[in-house]
Amino acid sequence: MSCGKCGSNECNCLCPVSFGIALGVACAIFMAFYAWAAWLWGYGTGLIIQYSSIYFGYAPSFMGGVWGALWGLVSGFIFGFILILVYNLCMCCKAKCCRKGRDE
Repeated sequence: MSCGKCGSNECNCLCPVSFGIALGVACAIFMAFYAWAAWLWGYGTGLIIQYSSIYFGYAPSFMGGVWGALWGLVSGFIFGFILILVYNLCMCCKAKCCRKGRDE
């Protein structure tokens, strides 16, 4: 059940790969800067330590920020990709229902 080409106007589909990359980059930047803020100014150190139980290598340090950026890129991409697949599925089903009602 596909909407056609990535980013097509048919039933307002979005490209899962493009959205996944965009969200992954945004998460990577956030996680890196958050770890570096904790390292330099002590801001949010407790939360970083909790996240380190999920994300290997994530810590309030320079290398922890690099690891956080890598984890943010991967997890953001996966979440964004799945989110847009579900969105496209919902929009295509809605568009088919709307067209079915109009065609009758």
